[in-house]
Amino acid sequence: MAADGRRYRLRVSAAPSYDPAEKRTIHVNTDVPVEIISSSSWSSIVVRIQNFSGLPDSSPKTNAYFGYKDHRRDLNSISFKIKFNEDTSFDDVLFGNDFDRPIRDSLPYGFGIAYKIFHYAVDPSATGDVYADKPYLYGYAVTSINVIAVAKPNKEKLPFVKEDLSAVMPIEGQNANIPASSAERRKFFMQHENRKKFVFKAGQTYEFDFFNPYIEMGREFALRLPGYSLGIMKYWDGQPLRYVLKSKTGKVYFTLLFELVEDPAMADGSEEVD
Repeated sequence: MAADGRRYRLRVSAAPSYDPAEKRTIHVNTDVPVEIISSSSWSSIVVRIQNFSGLPDSSPKTNAYFGYKDHRRDLNSISFKIKFNEDTSFDDVLFGNDFDRPIRDSLPYGFGIAYKIFHYAVDPSATGDVYADKPYLYGYAVTSINVIAVAKPNKEKLPFVKEDLSAVMPIEGQNANIPASSAERRKFFMQHENRKKFVFKAGQTYEFDFFNPYIEMGREFALRLPGYSLGIMKYWDGQPLRYVLKSKTGKVYFTLLFELVEDPAMADGSEEVD
C-alpha cells in the first residue's frame, strides 16, 4: 500500500560515513553549513530546496538562490566545499546514490525508460546496478556535478558557485586544458584519459554545486524528467535517498541523507530535532 505523503516530512542530514549515529541535521535553506570531517577530507555542506516544508520547522521555505536567473527552474541544490587530505585523482572521486537494501521490487513500471532519459539528459557518466542487493548509481564528480570551482580568498561572495577551474593545472608533463564552461568541462572529463591528467590538490579548497529541476522535494515528492513524471510516495519502501561522495577504493568523504520521517504533529508524543 502506498505511503500517505501527508504523514511524512523531509529531514536532511550529513555524516562522514554510512554510520547513522554520526549524522547531523542540516537546516535547509538557511545557508548555514554543516561541517563534516572524515579520515580523508574536510567538507562544508549547504542544502537548498524550493518550497521546503520539512524539518526542522525553523527552516525557510525557499532561498534567494532560486531567484537568480541561472537557478529559477531548479528545485534543489547540494552545495559543498571540500579539502582532500591527499592529492586525489579526478578519476577516483565518485558522486551518486546508493541504498542499504534492494529496491528492485519497488521500481515502477517504465523505470527502464526513465533511467535511459536520466542517462542521456542528466548524467551520461552514471553507472550502477539498481537491481543489486545493495543498489547504487554513481558518476564521476567532475562529470556529474553541475558547477565546480577552486575556492579563492577575498572573492565576491555569491549564494551560488560560479564555474572556475582555470587555476587547475595538469600533472607535470601532461598537455591539457580544462574547458571554461561547465557543459564543456563535463564533456571533456567523460574521457578517462582526461580525468587521469588532473588531481585535486591536498589542502586546496574546492567548491561544488549540484542542482537540478528534476527532483521535487518541496510541496510533494516526485521525479520529473523530460517527458516522464513519477510520484514517489506510491513506490517508497521506507529507505532514505542517500547521496555519497566517495573514492573508487571505498573512502567515504561524506554521505547526505534525505529522509522522510513521520510528522511529529501527526504522531503520538514529539520528536526532538537538533
